[in-house]
Amino acid sequence: MASVTGKTANWRLFGGSALLLAAILWIIAQLAGNISWLLALAWIILAAGLVIVAFGQTGGNGAVGKYVLGKAALVVLAAGWVILAINVLYALSAIVLVFAALFVIVGGLVSAWAIYRKSVAKGAARWILFLPAVVGAIWVAGLLSPALATTSTWLVVALALLFGVSGALYLLNDRKIG
Repeated sequence: MASVTGKTANWRLFGGSALLLAAILWIIAQLAGNISWLLALAWIILAAGLVIVAFGQTGGNGAVGKYVLGKAALVVLAAGWVILAINVLYALSAIVLVFAALFVIVGGLVSAWAIYRKSVAKGAARWILFLPAVVGAIWVAGLLSPALATTSTWLVVALALLFGVSGALYLLNDRKIG
């Protein structure tokens, strides 16, 4: 089990804060009528937060310790959100959106499993990413199949709230350095 040091504790502060800020901006964008630039900004901040959760603020160990698959999964998840952010501003081709959806689905589920497996995060913070990963997978599945598409606002707001809760739990997770 990885221990928390001065070089690894900052993933909680900076990564958790970024996820929380992204969720707030995302909800504001949704409630204000899908303001495209604000939605794109929220997703870019979300992606940055996921990368910080993967590597830590100092480039050391994040929420997945030294587990390379976990780091890669969080980066893939972040890449999926970056592609979706670009798509909000500039319409991308359907094949690019398929890759974005696959990145969000696979990256989300694998990264949630990796955070749970490595036990760097404690308590509810250890398993919370499963919730936005599953809800995100349901939401982006609509990009893969129009029959699965859902544009309901409640699902999108729920996804944003789940990322916000994840960020808050990371932010408030035990940051004792020892």
